[in-house]
Amino acid sequence: MDIGVGLFLATEYYTIYNFASIPQQHLMFISASTNNTAYFENNLPVATDLNITVNNEIIYQVMISDQDVINLFGSFSRIPLGLTDSAIQTKNKQLFRGDGPAVFPVGCYRHMEIYYKYDVIPQYCFDCYKVVISPRNVLELFKLLMIFDSEEFGFLVSNKRKCMVEERDDCSGAYKGFIYCEGVKDGNEILKITQNAIFGNISPDVGVVLKRGCSEFAETHPKFPRTKPGKKPGQVVMQYKKSWKAQENLFDKKYTLNEFEYPPDINDKTTYLSEDGLKTYSGSDVFCMQYWLRYAASIGDMSYLEITGMPVPSLTNLKRPPFISH
Repeated sequence: MDIGVGLFLATEYYTIYNFASIPQQHLMFISASTNNTAYFENNLPVATDLNITVNNEIIYQVMISDQDVINLFGSFSRIPLGLTDSAIQTKNKQLFRGDGPAVFPVGCYRHMEIYYKYDVIPQYCFDCYKVVISPRNVLELFKLLMIFDSEEFGFLVSNKRKCMVEERDDCSGAYKGFIYCEGVKDGNEILKITQNAIFGNISPDVGVVLKRGCSEFAETHPKFPRTKPGKKPGQVVMQYKKSWKAQENLFDKKYTLNEFEYPPDINDKTTYLSEDGLKTYSGSDVFCMQYWLRYAASIGDMSYLEITGMPVPSLTNLKRPPFISH
């Protein structure tokens, strides 16, 4: 475990023990699937409450502290990366993880282009479900990134995931994480695991829900995200229209995926060592982190000061509602 975060994702995956031979502040856990053992050092999170119940299971809390975030990311805010207005317009500001199907970044661009050109929701998007996590401040966004990077989250290797800040002025919520799922069954399984991880490591008050497709689709097709009432989860109201296939085929004849531009720094190989010396992040990762911190300063989320230790400049062209502290 390279970042000091213990994820107790579901009781069927991890069983927790306290051993008399281990000091009380150390928490030993055993993976039921691998039988590997590990324990946290003195300065890492410890269990705080063993009585949280999620999805009818007891979730063992091993909270990621603010200090854990500072230890890992604090030095990155001081790296001179030239976070200018022009650079912000051209560089990637979302952090992607996972090795699943290549829907990022080009695939989703293709789907959205079809939607905006023809008011057609691509067939692929009807089986695209997202687990949406809503951190309440930028500190929790960094904690979510720690979870996404953790080895214990690695069994979701087939699921793309990302952390981001919301820049659209008509969308609620400032900070968001997404895990992309293939179909509603996969979505409901990942939802349960993610709720356990977030509630047990960040807070039970962080929102974690399952959502179908992109928010934009509901603007012209309000039935798209809706589900039918009843006991069976995922019974959707709106189905793909076969007539839309002609527009998709027309689009694909006229354009190729590599014509869509995306930030060239997304595969930046420059690396920076974390403050605790345990993990490296790419140059594009660090650029994102600095952008998130300036975003937080711009909307009035003062929790960013825990990470930076000093004020950072606001973003000049950001239009967002005032931040509401939770």
